[in-house]
Amino acid sequence: MAPKNNSFIAFFKNIYYDDYKWALVKSAGLFLVGVRIAKECQGLELMPSIPH
Repeated sequence: MAPKNNSFIAFFKNIYYDDYKWALVKSAGLFLVGVRIAKECQGLELMPSIPH
């Protein structure tokens, strides 16, 4: 069971220490967070109209 755990950790270390892969993972993750925030804010009126 330990070798499977080590390969799992090695997979994530490989991504973390490779600058290109880590930047790709961060970009995709932040994009998904942005999409989630946009979905949550749908219908939210940030600047309501001022009555004259």
